[in-house]
Amino acid sequence: MRIKNAEIYNSFRKCFIRADLEVENGKFAEILYTGSGDGKSETRIVPGFIDIHTHGAAGVDMISSDCDKLIEMSGYYAKNGVTTVFPSTSSAKHEVIMKMIEQVKKAKNKSKINFEGIHLEGPYINKNKAGAHNLKLIKNPDLSELDDIISAVIDCGLKLHITIAPELDGAYEFIETAIKKGATVSMGHTEASGEVIKKAVELGANSFTHLFNAMSPIHHRNAGVAGNALVGKTYVEVICDGIHLCPEVVNLVYKAKGCEKIILVSDSMAAAGLAEGEYNLGATRGVIVENGKAYIKNPDGTETIAGSTTNLYKELINFMKFTGKSLKDALLTITKNPAECVGIYNKKGSIETGKDADFIVLDKNNAIKEVYVNGEKI
Repeated sequence: MRIKNAEIYNSFRKCFIRADLEVENGKFAEILYTGSGDGKSETRIVPGFIDIHTHGAAGVDMISSDCDKLIEMSGYYAKNGVTTVFPSTSSAKHEVIMKMIEQVKKAKNKSKINFEGIHLEGPYINKNKAGAHNLKLIKNPDLSELDDIISAVIDCGLKLHITIAPELDGAYEFIETAIKKGATVSMGHTEASGEVIKKAVELGANSFTHLFNAMSPIHHRNAGVAGNALVGKTYVEVICDGIHLCPEVVNLVYKAKGCEKIILVSDSMAAAGLAEGEYNLGATRGVIVENGKAYIKNPDGTETIAGSTTNLYKELINFMKFTGKSLKDALLTITKNPAECVGIYNKKGSIETGKDADFIVLDKNNAIKEVYVNGEKI
C-alpha cells in the first residue's frame, strides 16, 4: 500500500513532513520525503495511540472477561484511534490475575488492536492510598507471584508494566527483580517519602501512575509523592478527562515536565463508551457513572473516583485545550512517550521504516478518518 503526498508526523522533529508512505507486510517500508508540511493538509498521518493503563471499555471489564469479550471490546479502542493497549488489572487474587493474563494471550492474535503487554495495577499498593481498589485484596509484594507472572507474560513475548507502592515491605527487592527480568515499574497508590522514591528510581522505576491521584499531595513543607514526581526525570501518567485533574493542574504538569515526560492514560473502566448507570470495576462493585464521572458512594456519604469513562483521543483534545499546545507537541503524550516507558518503542510509537504500521489518518480538524493496525484498515 502506498499513500502519496500526505503530511506525516515526525516524532523526532515534532513536526509534519510531506511524504509518500509505503506499507508492506504490516510494516512501514519506505517514507519518501517530498517537502515540508504545515499540519493543515486534508490527509495527515499520525502514529496509532498507545494506552498503557486501561481496565476496560464498552461493557467489558478486562480482569473478569474471556477471550471473546476482549476481542469484541477491542473495536471500541480502534474506533477511537487506540491501536495498542496494556490490559490493566485491579487488585485481585493471584489466580484471578493469572486467568486474565491467559485470556489476553488468547485474544492477542485475534484482536483488532495490539495487546502488547499487561499492566499490573494492584495488589502491591498502599492501603492508605487504595482509591477504588478493594482493601481486602491489597498485599505486600510477593516474589513467588512475580515469578508466575513473568513466566506467563514476559517469557511468552509480552511486556510487563507494574505499579507498586515502593514503601511496602519487600518492595525494593521486588522492583530490582522485576526490572532485571524485563519488566518496567511505575510508582503509584503510594505515600512514599522522597528518600524512598529516590531509591526506587535508582533501582529502575521510571514513572508515576496517574499523577496526583492516590498519592500524597504537595505541601509547601513536604513535596509529597506528587511533588517529587514533578521535579524528577521520570515519566508521569496523567488522566486528562477534566475530572481527575482540573485544567490548571494539567497545565502545571506540562510546565514542570514538558510534553516529553507526560503520558496520557485513560484508566478507563467497563462503562467507557456506554450510558450512565451502575457498573463493576474488577472486584469493586457498585461503580456509579454520572456526567462522565465514575465513582463509588462510600458509607459516610463521600465519593471515591473509580477509573474513568474517557479515551485517549478525547484526552488528546483536552490536553491541547488545557495547555495551549499544538497537535505536533501533544502527540508525544500518547505515542512516543508510552512506547518508550514500557519498552516497545523499537516497534511502536512513531512512523519509521521497519516499525509496525499502526497509524491514523486525521482530517484538518483533527477528526479521525481512518485507523490502521499492522497495515490493515480497521
